[in-house]
Amino acid sequence: MRSTWTGGTALTADSEQLALAVHESRDGAFERLVARFETSLFNYANRLLQSPLDAQEVVQDAFVRAHHALTSQYDGRRVRELALKPWLFRIARNLSLNRRRGHNHDLERPLSEFDDGRIGPLVPAISVTGIVEAREERDALERAIESLPDDARELIVLRFMEEMSYQEIAKCTGQTESALRGRVFRSLKLLRAALSEGEAQSCNAETC
Repeated sequence: MRSTWTGGTALTADSEQLALAVHESRDGAFERLVARFETSLFNYANRLLQSPLDAQEVVQDAFVRAHHALTSQYDGRRVRELALKPWLFRIARNLSLNRRRGHNHDLERPLSEFDDGRIGPLVPAISVTGIVEAREERDALERAIESLPDDARELIVLRFMEEMSYQEIAKCTGQTESALRGRVFRSLKLLRAALSEGEAQSCNAETC
């Protein structure tokens, strides 16, 4: 059976070689895999859990599971077909969601509960790159992202911070690409609304 994680053209030769190197237990291969993905997986898990300690444990667990799968469970063909990055993010995602459920973080409102109509029209797209150039703006962006519902925050991280393709995000989250495009669009609208609200609060505090 063809693995759901097979990526065909989505694979990069580099990630394929790294996954194979771990599979074949080459010296330093797993350490290189950890070095390459540790920070991005931690940032992703931390966004989902909003707890650095929990995120650190999730990432450690994710790497343990990945190592076990690559060295003991998957054969060479499956490893060569593996879309490594979305596969790793999927492991971290499942572990994060399990941990969040365990902490009873059920007060978060899902993205589906938000009504686009109350947000207003989407005017020029948010330039994340431009926002993060200045520290003050970066802090404002961080606060706005933290205020988003869990699923919107996750999509913003995967699409614009990790720069994953819709195909990769689909492999990570299990959603269809067409559904993801709509959800990312709504997430951006929520982010813009959160940024505007933050600016208004800051302006009121400064009596501008």
